Amino acid sequence: MYAVLGRRLRSLLTVLGIALGIAAALATTGITASAADAVSGRFDALKATAVTVRFPNEAARPGAAAITRARKLNGVRSAGFLCVADERPSVSALDPRFDRATPQELRVLAADDGALAALGVTARSGRLPDAGHIARGDAVAVVDTVAAKALGLDALLEQDPEAAPAVYLAGRPFTVIGTFRAPTGETRLTGSVVVPYADCAGDGGVLARPQPASGADAAGKEGGRLVFGSTEAVLRTELGAAQQVGLEAPLALRPEGPDRLAAIVPADLGSFRGGVESETRALFLGLAGVSLLIGALGVSNTTYVSVVERRSEIGLRRAVGAGRAAVSAQFLVECGLLGLVGGVLGTAVGVDVTAGTALAKGWLVVLDPRLTVAGPLLGLAVGMLAGVYPALAAARVAPAETLRG
Repeated sequence: MYAVLGRRLRSLLTVLGIALGIAAALATTGITASAADAVSGRFDALKATAVTVRFPNEAARPGAAAITRARKLNGVRSAGFLCVADERPSVSALDPRFDRATPQELRVLAADDGALAALGVTARSGRLPDAGHIARGDAVAVVDTVAAKALGLDALLEQDPEAAPAVYLAGRPFTVIGTFRAPTGETRLTGSVVVPYADCAGDGGVLARPQPASGADAAGKEGGRLVFGSTEAVLRTELGAAQQVGLEAPLALRPEGPDRLAAIVPADLGSFRGGVESETRALFLGLAGVSLLIGALGVSNTTYVSVVERRSEIGLRRAVGAGRAAVSAQFLVECGLLGLVGGVLGTAVGVDVTAGTALAKGWLVVLDPRLTVAGPLLGLAVGMLAGVYPALAAARVAPAETLRG
């Protein structure tokens, strides 16, 4: 014990080596668990409740009855249809104040009110198309803020939100009733113009009505009509219901042939979180293991130096009857004590670092309470393992060593 308390600086440095390794291991485990919880939480908000069902290209556009059945499924909050134009047509905006056209090639989507709700689209100015617009076949559109800027409509709408300018698609005027900001992760809505779903379904929409080809814009159309791709059903579910809804939605949307529909559901949250946590933890636990190994080598080296310095003391103890086991036990206890103190200190530092990092990032602090017990025990185990070789070296000191000097 004198070797531990009498050589305080050496003991302190040895303890710090163990403490840093334990702190690194504990902080790594806590921070990765907190980060995985935060990442999966963001994944929940953005993707875990989104289910998409794609119809084959050659299939007829599904009608209102199909989406009504899908909305009745347990766990479904909102659902609707959308389709995207195969090409980016030339879209122009006629500014009623300056009489200036600004043609742009933009993405055009046709969607109903349920699809916009399921995608999380909210109006930034004006309003979004509703069921009434679709039922009447109104020539209305909403534009993303990026598209509004490209068309030169942003300044006009900021000055007068009720200006209701027109945009021209395939040579047909659509009244802009509102703008929206594309939700995070929905890249297909960025820089887009959204028209009512009737224009995609061909059941009364403006673009579905016949028009002489000579008066139509030639870009992205056939005979004066935009060509839309296959229809998608977009469903927003309650948290945890996406997997089951993904199994049931094809049958609800097309009872006569559900196998022809492709349902896209988010990854299982348990697997997602486990993957993030395990991969991140594996990386940083490797670094923590290196730190712990360095600390153990420091304990072993310091203790071996102590054995060399105390050979006379060890030889005297052997001369007065101390056995090899007793001498080995003395050094193992000293190393274990240093490891235990380092483990306690490292645990305290690791908990503080985990909590501080999580709070600074705005994460929920996730830390297994069993780690606060495992930290000191790990320090004790590392200290004793590091002391095995010095203890064996001490046990081999002969009693005659006390006669030297």
